[in-house]
Amino acid sequence: MSYVFIRLTIGYVEPIVMAESRLLIGAIGIFVFALCKKSWRMHVIPEKKNLGRITIIATLNSIVPFILFTYAMQHLSAGLGAILNSTSPIWTAIIGAVWLRERLSNSRLLGLVLGFIGIVFLMWGKAHFTEGGLGLPILACLGVTLSYGIATNYIKVYGQGIHPFGLAFSSLLIGSIVLAVPAYLHLPTEPLTMIVWISILGLGIGSTSIAYVLFYRLIDETGPTIAITVTFLVPVFSVLWGDIFLNEIPTLQMMLGGIVIVIGTSLAVGLWSLGSKKLNQPSNS
Repeated sequence: MSYVFIRLTIGYVEPIVMAESRLLIGAIGIFVFALCKKSWRMHVIPEKKNLGRITIIATLNSIVPFILFTYAMQHLSAGLGAILNSTSPIWTAIIGAVWLRERLSNSRLLGLVLGFIGIVFLMWGKAHFTEGGLGLPILACLGVTLSYGIATNYIKVYGQGIHPFGLAFSSLLIGSIVLAVPAYLHLPTEPLTMIVWISILGLGIGSTSIAYVLFYRLIDETGPTIAITVTFLVPVFSVLWGDIFLNEIPTLQMMLGGIVIVIGTSLAVGLWSLGSKKLNQPSNS
């Protein structure tokens, strides 16, 4: 629904303000959730020695993506934005191979190739910079996925010892502090409608704080390999909600490109490989 919420604020709220509201409301929501559970409450405030690393993570995983994402969704349909955003694991795999020297199997390499073929097919005829083109929004959306990919690998290297719940809260809070002044300078001058307020709160509470909490609980209970499979449902629901709430009719090009990207991404992250009959199961350790 985050894609729909942003689309419903177009013309009423500037992208920088939407990014700030998402960060701030998301941080408040996570803090409230932490008060309800002792194991979360113990870790919600990070240690001072970790603030430098958390600030870098906040920049890569919250500030930059939220700004670029909100700008991109001013121009892209909910379904198209969701499909592009689902390519984050592809960039994560590429950066991991280059930076961390992670070995890529033949199946993962095939997944990367398929993912890029899907992106090219999806963007064919759209990614130009002339009038009516979507070149800049598409680049912004791919910039979001690239930033997530860098952040994921940075967390692998430098995020040890930082509790995921505390990392989520503090990165959102730091991001909201960084964007506070520029967002204040672009506050709306006209009263907002009820739909816009619902979209702002829905983005901050539902699509950020609740989503973070549910996802981290899922990781704890099933492991990261299984947990990441739910992200492949995001484009499906985004296309559905876009059709229901925004009257955005999915095209054949979008559907075919999305299918190729999902298959490529699932191979690239190692969820399954050629010759494998089932998903890789997480280790009991």
